[in-house]
Amino acid sequence: MARIRLAGGIALLAVTASACGLGNDDRPSGAGDGGGHLVYAEHLPPVAAWALESNDAFTLTRAGCLEPLVQSELDGSLSEKLATSWEQVEPTAWEFQLREDVQFQDGTPMDADAVVGALTHVLEAKTPARSFNAEVISGVEAVDESTIRIETKQPDVLLAYRMASPNTGILAPKAYEGEQIDIEGTCTGPFEVVEENSQQSLTLERNETYWGGTPALATAEIRFIVDGEVRATQLQAGEVDIAPYLPVAHLTQLEGNDDLAVTTTEQPRTTAMMLNNSRPPFDDPLVRQAIQRAIDTQAIADSIYEGVMSPAIGPFAPDQPWAPQDVSPVSPDLDEARRLLDEAGVDPSALSFQLMAYVSRPEFPDVAAVIQDQLGQLGIEVKIRSGDAATFEPEWLAGDYDAALLSRGYLLDVGDPAGYLAADYTCAGSYNVAHYCDEETDTQVNQALQNENQGARYETYRSLAQKLQSEAVNVFLVHESGVVGATTSVENFEQHPLNFYVFTKDLDVS
Repeated sequence: MARIRLAGGIALLAVTASACGLGNDDRPSGAGDGGGHLVYAEHLPPVAAWALESNDAFTLTRAGCLEPLVQSELDGSLSEKLATSWEQVEPTAWEFQLREDVQFQDGTPMDADAVVGALTHVLEAKTPARSFNAEVISGVEAVDESTIRIETKQPDVLLAYRMASPNTGILAPKAYEGEQIDIEGTCTGPFEVVEENSQQSLTLERNETYWGGTPALATAEIRFIVDGEVRATQLQAGEVDIAPYLPVAHLTQLEGNDDLAVTTTEQPRTTAMMLNNSRPPFDDPLVRQAIQRAIDTQAIADSIYEGVMSPAIGPFAPDQPWAPQDVSPVSPDLDEARRLLDEAGVDPSALSFQLMAYVSRPEFPDVAAVIQDQLGQLGIEVKIRSGDAATFEPEWLAGDYDAALLSRGYLLDVGDPAGYLAADYTCAGSYNVAHYCDEETDTQVNQALQNENQGARYETYRSLAQKLQSEAVNVFLVHESGVVGATTSVENFEQHPLNFYVFTKDLDVS
């Protein structure tokens, strides 16, 4: 097994055949003959009828169908995609020059009008995208046939990073004509969706007229497999060729299979027990801090994650350049937890709350059980509710829950922590699951979004991370590493640190 660490503040993984068989620049005879077929196990089925403001956009981007204006590279830098250049022409205005001679898969041109229409559709969504929404964006307009202008409500030095989010992917005008998004023939990417088996699979064919060149694979299938155990089983049986987010409990067995290559890579992502700060008992910081002191994150990392994950020091992993320095995970101390509850005037035996654990993260039910046991030692009752993340999410956003396990990428929506902090921890944040509201935090985040000085932004992020941890806004549990497996026949597969791309032009099988 290869284990890849973070580099330059973001995880990167570009595996070659010599490392563990996931790629091969020197293809064997007969490989890449243009007739290959590959099966991918996707862990997130569509839940919003392909609405691009939702996580469905990420699935569609991994499918090699949807493309944004800007591409996020493995090292966290930005590169050209459907746009060839961009510039902040005014404090609150950016212009993007579009790639010429790009056609949607239905043959219509990708011009400024089409791009403006696509981005405006996302802006007008009832449920806003975390990275690109009306709280941040004033509007989009065509400057000429190949140039668009995006106006922001305040200076935003990170807009180019927002435009690398799958939520800002561009579909043909036809895609928006019906009651739901039409993804067949409306993308620009190397693969076209030719059939959808609802909640089961997508059938893909290569886009013969792809602007980036002819894709290596002829056909592919994406299977929606929420259960990590099933993903691992199908990979071992050779029924799928690539499977992400595999249960760590299967690592030994997977590593012993000579037909598989298994890689673990650190990710800019942290698992937390989210606490609803807007209602009792977690509106009281003393109660939150007591809960934090009763949970043994090291034990969770060692037992449930078998040492693959590390105990969290806050929202950001310690080797990130914006993380607090020389900070350790909170040490469990039941006596201190009791003291904090006593100071809050709360009898632990009177505390009872529900903890949500979604099953697409295969370890979450076990993590919930450990937390239930650890808090039970204080006399606190934890009732576990398991289910799908798509079912839980509306309740989180509405504040209709007590606590929930959540895996959250802090570079997922914007390739800089300011995007995550604005979405998750400002009063009007579009993904403020904790329902945390603090004027000083809002001010610091807004100032960071306008600050071109990277060092100054990073210092703000360190300060905010310490604040979130010290106030126990949530209980940050582990910093994550992703386990991905592939058959050794897979070539030119690069595991993107944010899991944005899978079906690239060069993906192939021997």
